[in-house]
Amino acid sequence: MATETLVPGFTNKRLWIVLGALALAVMLANMETSIIATALPTITGQFNAFESFAWVGTAYIVTSAISTPLLGKLSDLYGRRLIFQTTMGIFLVGSILCGASQSMGQLIAARAFQGMGGGGIQALAFAILGDVLPPRERGRYMGYFTLAFVGSAVLGPLIGGLIIDHASWPWIFYINIPFIIVVAGVCHFALKLPFKRRTAKLDFMGAGLLSLTIASLMIGLEEGRHGWTQQHVLILLAIAILGLIAFIKAEQRAEEPMIPLRLFSNDVVRTCTFLGMAAGFVIFGAGGFLSLYFQDSLLVSPTESGLRTLPQMLGVTLATFGIGRMIAKTGKYKMFPIIGSVLAFIGLIGIAQVSGSTSYLFLVFPMILLGFGTAAVFTTTSIASQNAVDFSDLGVTTATVMFFRSLGGSFGLAIFGTMLNSTIRSEIPKRVPSLVADNASSIIRSPEQISKLPLASKQAVVDSLAMGVSRIYWVCGGVMIIAFLLALVLREQPLRLRAGLSDAMESSGA
Repeated sequence: MATETLVPGFTNKRLWIVLGALALAVMLANMETSIIATALPTITGQFNAFESFAWVGTAYIVTSAISTPLLGKLSDLYGRRLIFQTTMGIFLVGSILCGASQSMGQLIAARAFQGMGGGGIQALAFAILGDVLPPRERGRYMGYFTLAFVGSAVLGPLIGGLIIDHASWPWIFYINIPFIIVVAGVCHFALKLPFKRRTAKLDFMGAGLLSLTIASLMIGLEEGRHGWTQQHVLILLAIAILGLIAFIKAEQRAEEPMIPLRLFSNDVVRTCTFLGMAAGFVIFGAGGFLSLYFQDSLLVSPTESGLRTLPQMLGVTLATFGIGRMIAKTGKYKMFPIIGSVLAFIGLIGIAQVSGSTSYLFLVFPMILLGFGTAAVFTTTSIASQNAVDFSDLGVTTATVMFFRSLGGSFGLAIFGTMLNSTIRSEIPKRVPSLVADNASSIIRSPEQISKLPLASKQAVVDSLAMGVSRIYWVCGGVMIIAFLLALVLREQPLRLRAGLSDAMESSGA
């Protein structure tokens, strides 16, 4: 691309070095939501904690969602590089703690800490992209980020399966360490952006209330598997509602709100936010359950389970590179989330037909459509939302869109984990009357252990798990209908031809 469209002093060579490092960081952070999927049957079997299956993923996504807007705001105030390097350090320590965990409780706590860094990495990487590239050209490069972002969700189960089959599950986390060090080194020397620090009061009240709201809601949704009318579940949901009301009031009074409510007065940002949330609910909420289905219903190895998800990667690749270039060429983006949501819906309904004896070939084309459709939504919402705001709000806007995307995934994981557990607890005893509901999930451990069960018990597990996964994808299909309606009302806005940081430097006389 022409150098005059870049930030002054930022050469094409330097651009590619930085983008490569950032894309790697995005891939590592986002892969933590999917690489664990293939390993969970083994981990839950080792710790005898199948009912905590969803929490290993939920803990990461919840703290990732909470930290995303806070770190995005901090990067607007104190500079991208400093905050980005801080998040990399948090992610590194969290990865080490995860690998060293000796119980399911320790692993969940370590995942929560790791997620604080992972959320910041993803939001800040996309914000830095907005700093150095104009929206019109951003589509050409956004494809690499979206490929890393969505593709890692697909490749994660494969890499996790290879590690489980040839090493041990802690290496799922230890493998991050050398890559984190490389990214941190590259960004220290190459990511030097002009920045004028400004003094502002941090919104600690907003951060605390948002954390309370999300944590209460996620725990309440997860605990709902024991019954939605239980007292502690109702209390948690009530706290979440009151926390949300208090958070909105606090943001209205805050000098530097963590999530400026005025952003939602921008119809493009508002639509992109909820459109991304719907897509996040689908791809991150349901993604791990397909790997679980391959292992615990079709009884394949972790590696083969990962390989079976590759058709989604094909769809992601086609969408990210094709759509990014078409946006750069035409300057238009509205049609792509419309097409993407329709294709994703068709794919979801196809996957929802699974049973304990479904042929894998039947799922290949639906997975391609699902990967293509969700990648189309993610690419478009990132570009359109950044293009719709001034440079001063670039970081917090990017972080807000990412926050709701992660929040959608959090909702999905919590709700779907509850759905799956409820299905198992009700369906297995119907098929094997000697098993009561409280003991139904105790027979689900690793695929090897399931295959050794008596024939009646094994078939009960296979069919019940398949039914639970099917129900999850039916719900996702309904959510994608909502995404389609949101895509229809997304306003087309001309894409700017200059990088945000270039405009900011020019307006300030720099």
